[in-house]
Amino acid sequence: MDDIADYLEQTRQGLMIDMTSLPNRIIRIQGHVQSAPREDRLRLTEFMNQMMQALNALSDEVQKQHDILHQTIRNIEGGAR
Repeated sequence: MDDIADYLEQTRQGLMIDMTSLPNRIIRIQGHVQSAPREDRLRLTEFMNQMMQALNALSDEVQKQHDILHQTIRNIEGGAR
């Protein structure tokens, strides 16, 4: 139970990211960008695009590492027979 409490506290402090809340956070940020004053909107939109590109790169890397891990596990399981 302490592990869960520690994780939640770290999430609140911004030390950890709760991946389940990420889509809602992105939508909320996008709403702020769209409702920002016109003079700020272009800069914020560019930042939003950069953030989405970084998230896509992160997603690609996570998928790549997942595939490597999956193949490694299959190789180990195949060798253990």
